[in-house]
Amino acid sequence: MTTDKNYRKYASGVERALSLFDTALQEWADYISFLNRLLKALQARPSTINTIPAKATVAKRLSQCLNPSLPSGVHQKTLEVYNFIFTVIGKDGLSRDLPLYLPGLASVLSFASLSVRTPFLDLLERHFLDVNPRSLRPALKSIILALLPGLEEETSEDFERTLKLMERVKAALRPPGSEIITLTHSSGDDFFWQCFFLASITGHSRRTGALAYLMRALPELGHQLHSEGSKTETRNGLDPEVSVKLVQLVTSPEPGLLIRCFAAGLADDQILIQRGFLDLLVTHLPLHSKVLQARAKTDDLELLLKTAVGVTTRRDMSLNRRLWTWLLGPEPTATHEGEGGPDSPTTTASTPAYFMSRTSYFEEFGLRPLTRALLGMIKASRVGNNPADRAKPYRICLSLMDRWEIGGLVVPEVFLPIVDSVRDFKAKAESKSDFTEVIRSASVFFDGVESGLIYSEILNLVAQAVSPGKLPVTDRNDKLDLVKFILGHFNVTEEEMITIHAPLTVLSILCMIEELKESDAYATALLPDGTTLLVQALTTAASLLELVPERAFPTSAKAKAIESKVLAGIPNVELLKKIKNFYHAEQGNLEATSPPFVPQNVAELLLQKACDLNCESFSQRESGPTVAAKSKILLLLLTRTPHRSFLDTKKLLASIHGCLSSDASITFTTYYSLLTLSTHLYSADRISHVDLSELVSPLVRHAWSFLSSSEPKYHVETVRSLWLLQTALTPTNRDIEAAICSLMLEQDVSGTFAQRPADSGRSFSVLWSHSLQDNPSGSDRRGPKTPIFDAKAPPRLGGIDNYEVMLTRPLFLMLDALTDERTQLFITVKSWLSSLIGVDKYDPRPSGLQVTAC
Repeated sequence: MTTDKNYRKYASGVERALSLFDTALQEWADYISFLNRLLKALQARPSTINTIPAKATVAKRLSQCLNPSLPSGVHQKTLEVYNFIFTVIGKDGLSRDLPLYLPGLASVLSFASLSVRTPFLDLLERHFLDVNPRSLRPALKSIILALLPGLEEETSEDFERTLKLMERVKAALRPPGSEIITLTHSSGDDFFWQCFFLASITGHSRRTGALAYLMRALPELGHQLHSEGSKTETRNGLDPEVSVKLVQLVTSPEPGLLIRCFAAGLADDQILIQRGFLDLLVTHLPLHSKVLQARAKTDDLELLLKTAVGVTTRRDMSLNRRLWTWLLGPEPTATHEGEGGPDSPTTTASTPAYFMSRTSYFEEFGLRPLTRALLGMIKASRVGNNPADRAKPYRICLSLMDRWEIGGLVVPEVFLPIVDSVRDFKAKAESKSDFTEVIRSASVFFDGVESGLIYSEILNLVAQAVSPGKLPVTDRNDKLDLVKFILGHFNVTEEEMITIHAPLTVLSILCMIEELKESDAYATALLPDGTTLLVQALTTAASLLELVPERAFPTSAKAKAIESKVLAGIPNVELLKKIKNFYHAEQGNLEATSPPFVPQNVAELLLQKACDLNCESFSQRESGPTVAAKSKILLLLLTRTPHRSFLDTKKLLASIHGCLSSDASITFTTYYSLLTLSTHLYSADRISHVDLSELVSPLVRHAWSFLSSSEPKYHVETVRSLWLLQTALTPTNRDIEAAICSLMLEQDVSGTFAQRPADSGRSFSVLWSHSLQDNPSGSDRRGPKTPIFDAKAPPRLGGIDNYEVMLTRPLFLMLDALTDERTQLFITVKSWLSSLIGVDKYDPRPSGLQVTAC
């Protein structure tokens, strides 16, 4: 054809017209002039020729003339040229060159004025509907995106025309022999729907039009539910077979694109689009539909639920109301007002069946996939360090708790993962402010969770950590660490928590620890921080007990309590079973059931278990940290339980005496725990003054060993412990002084001072120097390893003001050593006196002591 003279002349005219585009276009009127020249050049074609010379350049220039910044007059003229070209090349030519011309036309409706829309639609109707379906199928998504802007305004003049054109495009693609299902749907429409869903997913700016079309054309994919949950008929009144075909139509080959289309709409930035897609879910894709429950992949259903509940972060009531309706299912027969029903179970007398229906609907169709979706969100948020991403699942779960029918089922499954996620973020947070933002969102969620559920989960964590099983020690320690994190970062001090749940949880922990056997080696295995799992569990119990106030164990019992002897006979397994039933059956809900034990019984059980654990610890000479942890629990209980609560003090005193009277040495931590426990038993009126006095001698004997020069680490704390004991005995008591004198004279042989060793002198010099520096009213640089918990106890006596109570007679024994300069003790005392502040000179002569003080 290129050798044809007429064609060459025709092509030359077109090329000259095209050349004007690069040189003559200054204003919009120049574009119209260019288009007129190009149209005349094209109209000059020979009648036998139906091709367009330089068609790629022509298509490019026409596309440039459809620039949104140009006036509508240019657009109209451009469409006129397009119309002529399509007329010239015909259906076959357009089928062949559709990829060439369609890109320039695809965006016209998104910016076209009213005067441009009509010729544009005319162009599509006249030429595109007749294109070969084989050529039209690859371009279908682009054509759909080109038409969607015309569906954004339902009140516009071109809305119905655009809608009909979309239907005609769908019909044009149907393969021969397609079965007509309804007036607007045919068995060959599956490819159209897949392209439409894809267009809606990728075309963010076209989603408004896509929503309008789906509202009118998407088949209803649900079915009616019988009152008992069985299927009876379709929601739209169609024959069930027809509905099955319609479902097949929009979900072939699988419903992934349909679900992703909804997910994209629900995640849109515009609230109106989100609202529209939620309406579509309620009316066209209910949660119980076969599409979601049977045909959709698990990941797809979770994606849909994740994006659906994501709308709650907007805190918009109109969105939430639609979401509740979709999650809780169709309204029962009775009509209820509000956001999909009453706000609480006590709204009306007829609500029990109503709530049972809606709750069971969600539990059957939505609970498991929603839980998996939320857990997936929590897990995915661990990847980065963005505080907003980390906190989003917490805010969603908080919103779900607005409807207890949903939150009451979901929250127990996600509570611990959320707390663990917060702990994980603390270790990864780039700044303190980032963690503060996350913990703030998590705390709001935490505060909305029922107290019983919180302590039920805490109890489960401790049970998994302590109970026998194959769980590795590191995992057991991690669970206890999570409990520690909860207690340290969240509000666990509500009245119900600290008066009911915390005491029951501590009782459970003590029962579980008491059930440990020697074969349970994991309990005493060393952890990375040097402690043991047993100590960590005891520390957790102590932390919980510190939250418990005295009012948790009232002295006046309203409910009938079990007698102490009967309580003592109840095995730990039975106690744990009752507490477990309380938390597992009703999640510790005090409105639904009563606690398993009245406060008086809880107090006595706690004292009984703590006493038994301490007696076992003393008799088996367990490690210092274990003894300290167990004694701390008993000390805390002594300050919180009423005096009438039974405590087997005889058994406890016997075990203390047994531990102190042993010839083997004990650790300082064990010694301090025994001393502190003894003084607290006395201050709590659990033992008599005589009982305490009988403990003085063995306690001082062990203290004396820690005052030796070989134990400098414990000098200060040992002296403080002795003054603590003196405080309990009162300043008028001289038992400690007598015990010290006995120790200083213990190795005295027949009164021969020459045989007295210097160790007692060194120990006394340590006691003297630290006593004169002991001022409990001042700020101590180091606190005792086992702190004093009795706030009602009188202030501890200070050695600086009361040294004569404990040191007078031992001092005379020290000075007696100066009568014989041949002994080691003489040298020790002489050196000690010379180092004392305030002693100027002395004359250590056998005839007597002459000291002159400054």
